[in-house]
Amino acid sequence: MPAQNLPAPYLAVCAIFRDEAAYLEEWVRFHQAVGVGHCYLYDNQSTDRPESVLAPHVAAGQVTLIPWPTPWHQGAQRQAYADCLARARRQCRWLAFIDLDEFLFSPSGRPLPEVLRRFESAPGVVVHWQVYGSSGHASKLDAPVIERFTRRAPTTWVRNRKVKSIVDPRRTLAPLSVHHFAYAGDAAAVDETGRTVRFRPKSRFKKGFKRLYGRFYAHLEPVLRRLPVDPYKGADIDRPGVRVALLRINHYPVKSRQEFLAKARLKKERRRYEDLDYFSYHDRNEIEDKILVGYPDRLSGS
Repeated sequence: MPAQNLPAPYLAVCAIFRDEAAYLEEWVRFHQAVGVGHCYLYDNQSTDRPESVLAPHVAAGQVTLIPWPTPWHQGAQRQAYADCLARARRQCRWLAFIDLDEFLFSPSGRPLPEVLRRFESAPGVVVHWQVYGSSGHASKLDAPVIERFTRRAPTTWVRNRKVKSIVDPRRTLAPLSVHHFAYAGDAAAVDETGRTVRFRPKSRFKKGFKRLYGRFYAHLEPVLRRLPVDPYKGADIDRPGVRVALLRINHYPVKSRQEFLAKARLKKERRRYEDLDYFSYHDRNEIEDKILVGYPDRLSGS
């Protein structure tokens, strides 16, 4: 928990990870810079000693590191989110649930707490992705993620319809998926425009169709990538469009080819990469967008 001499954070983040020690320092420092007051980090059986990287942040009361040995296929992520809701219930005003390959910020250039104050009447706020590709990098380089990868998919690409949630833990009952939550009184979250959103039932392509789609994708990629088809589709919000003017998550699902292959070898990731070339599907580089290069230094009020 946060150190006793520190004020309760207005905004905290929760994430679960495995063998991502090389990315922790950048991720924690970035989110501290944009206004996150505390990080709840769940270590899912890492072997690369993340505790050594996080030790200064833990000692400063800025990070809570929780060992989380639950096998991934047994719902480790949702269980961690439920645990974090209980821990943070009266510890923060807002709690964001994101991953280590996601960077939450405001394109307005304002700190997140300042932006979130306008949504205090809502139990939760959903934030859309902007998916970044490899930017042509085959190997890992010694530079921050947000500086190495500066090319992304078009804003309206079908995968960018996915959202993550920032919730009021006092009014949030449980995670219904890693993307959305149940709120007290059957209340609804809002998007960055303040309009309420509901989630449509989770749906996925049948495995046979996904395998067929993947087989053709390798040969017809220039055509298929323009179609509004998401073979990884899960629960989705009921409002069309992608809104990232006020709140946004830069999502780096593949990074370089070398880093992707290292991640794909993890047992918890294997099922995600069956039947379809996950790297090729997500390696979208049409738009050059350097919005996060030097972003923390440009924050107003910092």
